[in-house]
Amino acid sequence: MNPLLTAVLLAAALGFFGYTIVRRFQPLLALRRDDRLDRIGDRVQALLRFGFGQKRLLDPEEFLPGLLHVVLFAAFLVLALRTVTLFGMGFSESFHFPLLGPDSALGRGYLWLKDVVVWGALLSSIGFLWRRLVTRPDRLTQSWEGNLVLGFIAGLMVTEIGFDHYGASSALGAACFWIHLVIVLLFLNFLPFGKHFHVITALPNVFLRSLPPASSALRKLDLESEGASFGTRSIADLSWKEALDVYSCTECGRCQTYCPTYVTGKPLSHKAVNGALKHHLIEQGPKLTALARIADKAAREAAMGELPALAAGVVEPDTFWACTTCGWCETACPVLIENIPRLIDLRRQQVLVESAMPDEAARVFKNIETQGNPWGIGSNKRAEWCEDLNVPRASEGGDFEWLFFVGCAGSFDDRQKKVSRAIVQILREAQVKFAILGEEETCTGDAARRLGNEYLFQMQAAATVETMNGHGVKKVITQCPHCLNTIKNELPQFGGNYEVVHHAELISRLVAEGRLKPGRAAELEGKAVTFHDPCYLARHNGVTEAPRQALAAVGVGVREMERNRRTGFCCGAGGGRMWLEEKLGTRVNQNRVAEAAATLGDQGGVVAVGCPFCLTMLKDGAAETGNDEKLKVLDVAEIVALGLPKRAGA
Repeated sequence: MNPLLTAVLLAAALGFFGYTIVRRFQPLLALRRDDRLDRIGDRVQALLRFGFGQKRLLDPEEFLPGLLHVVLFAAFLVLALRTVTLFGMGFSESFHFPLLGPDSALGRGYLWLKDVVVWGALLSSIGFLWRRLVTRPDRLTQSWEGNLVLGFIAGLMVTEIGFDHYGASSALGAACFWIHLVIVLLFLNFLPFGKHFHVITALPNVFLRSLPPASSALRKLDLESEGASFGTRSIADLSWKEALDVYSCTECGRCQTYCPTYVTGKPLSHKAVNGALKHHLIEQGPKLTALARIADKAAREAAMGELPALAAGVVEPDTFWACTTCGWCETACPVLIENIPRLIDLRRQQVLVESAMPDEAARVFKNIETQGNPWGIGSNKRAEWCEDLNVPRASEGGDFEWLFFVGCAGSFDDRQKKVSRAIVQILREAQVKFAILGEEETCTGDAARRLGNEYLFQMQAAATVETMNGHGVKKVITQCPHCLNTIKNELPQFGGNYEVVHHAELISRLVAEGRLKPGRAAELEGKAVTFHDPCYLARHNGVTEAPRQALAAVGVGVREMERNRRTGFCCGAGGGRMWLEEKLGTRVNQNRVAEAAATLGDQGGVVAVGCPFCLTMLKDGAAETGNDEKLKVLDVAEIVALGLPKRAGA
């Protein structure tokens, strides 16, 4: 052992590492503040579940590579103690931690565990090298860096085995010892320069996750304050947490697996966006560090204005306009990176400041602003769908338990009006006391917010909350998952706090309580049925079983598509994309229709849905692909209503 050499190695390596880490994190001081230290208990729980527990890596879809990573992670946790011990032995050969001496039972137990994880990590690194060099799955970024790091890991395990076997007294054992220490220090200093920076940042990133998820409840911009934020123009407009996100990206590519934009050839890969932002952040790091030192507000804003716009070469408009905000990327990410809010903030800057947006988006904004719906149909026609049903209005002052928030599609789209009427039939059959807002209802503004028009969204949200609170609404049932998400997760930002359920949830509940007793849906006897999970129902709000339970109540068994529930594939309409032309790649809805058709077989059948946008997109996709004769698209409520007796006024 050589204390002087050990000290020199440690001083040089730790000094350089500290210098690098400071340079990486200093720029974050110039970025937008973001409080992420609330609800400590929930954060610790997430850290244990997703960080140390590695939950998202053990999904059945990619179990083997996830297991290999878990083995490596466990090995590094166990071997951290061994690494400190080896450096201690560099100063004194007999060094060991108290109670962990080689003659103690605890020490022998630790050494046995150490040997197990060493061999496990060696085999896992070989397995990953095989994937990178031989099988080469699409989602992996092929790079020398990944191979080098796996070489580091394998080298650490081999030298540990060699030193353990030959001991410090032999030349080979001593060589293994010093090579091991050098690799540890090289590995440590290599981490901040590539994707493996996540080894340092991933656990803090999980702890500092958004509660609730930021993609389901986008941040509210204070549009009236002096120096208000209108989205993201340059790297300086990111929050420090968004910068930590890009540092934490492992480039594993799990975000791409079921991403509708990536799968259908759109210019959006969240992995690539993270990489582009990280490289730009590092490149602009010195300017951001200088920016953080500027005390004068005017001078600071002037300096911010000199930074290059992200939309001009870092993240192209075609990239951030492509996102359907389906949420798959955030559901799949092992380190809980928040991708969607960054893209929405880029849209906000384009819309609110640059007035640069697709022409179709501008029309949608005008229609919502003038008529309270994206179609631009006269707002006085909002309740025509039920003019013959004598549906009670909240304004009439009657006693009601649930407000049926019909939504724009349910009020104005001819196809979706049938779903609205089916829901009324179900509610009446179960003797649910409900009312609608009628002409007082207006668009929640979901499409406006996700297309970047935060100002219009806030107008719509405030109007909705004022109306609903004015009528004392406590419980809300929606037929649109986008309405559900907005009312449930985003209206609390404006003082609107309600119990909100999707109609499939209420149907399932009513059946379970015995208040709704439908018969079999005779019209579907002998027909295959599959269910398409809406993104804003299944992923954003965790509702997957209620629609299937509602279908089972009328004797319908679901033949599952390969991509279902959490991994369900988007219809292509979310994030305001319902209203935009799909000009790049192949059509998302056609991809999903092809899967539904393959699932149902040559005889075809029924695609059950629980979202107005999904119904429209899949119906159109069936027609576009020549499957409209084979595939019939029905809402869950329509199918349940088939099992109910026909009554007058329903």
